[in-house]
Amino acid sequence: MKLLPRSLHGLTVTFLVLFLAVTTIAGFGTFHAARTAINQLVDRRIALESYEIAPKDAAVSREDLRRRIQELTGRRDTADLGILLTDGQGRAIAGNTRLSRAIPVGFSSLDKADSIEGLSAGRVFMRPISRGMRLAVFAETEPFDDYVSARRLIYIAGFGAIILVVLAGLLTFRSLVGRRIAQVRQTAESIIEGDLSRRVPVSGDGGEFDQQAAAFNRMLDRIGVLVGEVRNVSNDIAHEMRTPLARLRNALAVLELDAEAEPVHARLQVAREQADELLAMFSAMLRIAEIDSGSRRSGFAPLDVSELVAEVVEMVQPLADERWQSIALARADAPLHGDRQLLLQLVANLTENAVRHTPEGTAIRIAVARDDHAVKLTITDDGPGIPADQRAVVMRRFGRAGRSGETAGHGLGLPLADAIARLHHGSLRLENAEPGLRIVVTLPA
Repeated sequence: MKLLPRSLHGLTVTFLVLFLAVTTIAGFGTFHAARTAINQLVDRRIALESYEIAPKDAAVSREDLRRRIQELTGRRDTADLGILLTDGQGRAIAGNTRLSRAIPVGFSSLDKADSIEGLSAGRVFMRPISRGMRLAVFAETEPFDDYVSARRLIYIAGFGAIILVVLAGLLTFRSLVGRRIAQVRQTAESIIEGDLSRRVPVSGDGGEFDQQAAAFNRMLDRIGVLVGEVRNVSNDIAHEMRTPLARLRNALAVLELDAEAEPVHARLQVAREQADELLAMFSAMLRIAEIDSGSRRSGFAPLDVSELVAEVVEMVQPLADERWQSIALARADAPLHGDRQLLLQLVANLTENAVRHTPEGTAIRIAVARDDHAVKLTITDDGPGIPADQRAVVMRRFGRAGRSGETAGHGLGLPLADAIARLHHGSLRLENAEPGLRIVVTLPA
């Protein structure tokens, strides 16, 4: 079963090859069968005529044979027969033709090379008779000259027309099915990119393809409702909580400046910082929702990823210096079409993660490369890395390696970076750097 093609192109090619093979075999088989049937009928006729001239196991004199041959060749219904009686040395005794070569005993074929006037293809029956003589009777297998060539052209034209009709139908069917599959694929890709309003086109003829498209669209409608409900809940919470949190944060900041709050100044500062962290978390949630919707794609413009990376490294370098960490940058021109602000945030999130979540003294390497198809950003560190079983966890919203509370942050940095990469039709992948972690971002150029 594994040898069967899985793609529409493979199925089309396989069917076409099998059809051509079967049609070719059928054409040659039919041609051969027709020729064999004609040869058998001619063989039967010339054998009957031969035994009429010289019956089997009967002694017939030379004069009687000459007379019978003369009578037979004079009949209108046997005028197309060739008859030749020869002696033991091959000299002609009687008959209406001559042969240019020695004919073996039994049935054999004749063609133009035998130089028999008016015969382009035929059959001959040669048998020995009494007194060392031999009798050859032959007849044409073609009703007219070059009939075999004409019949061959008829078969080629007939079976060729069948092949052309089936080929045209197959290509039409493949185009129809391929177009329908492409419509479903394009719809799925649009939904993956965040456009949940996209649906498979329906032609309205009520056929199987329309029924499939309608069922697929109903499924998408239901998924859209469910996703919208979940998204609205999280977005509404973020929107509703951000305003009171901002008020709380501002109130704490005002209290910090109050002289009467001096004894609890440190506690107020911690509370304000926690409020800032909550505000940042809700902002990140709303940002991810905005990116997932695909609305930011309209603001794409030409930019150079290499310049963004250099700008981020310059901003992060002081923090790395405080932690005795080194950042090595290998860059190359990497132009592409994208959202500068979002890509700047992607690079900043990943670079700051490498600095903040690795021990002091860690070496961080950042590389930007470009080929004909994509821009690749690689950030590698020699820190503790992330276990393989935890990599899927950290890519989820609020997912953090280890137990909750053991790792700083709110678990939205990597999901946000991944959402930005997907918005640009790219990908973000976590790998083992042995030691450390390697993050590879691939963005189509």
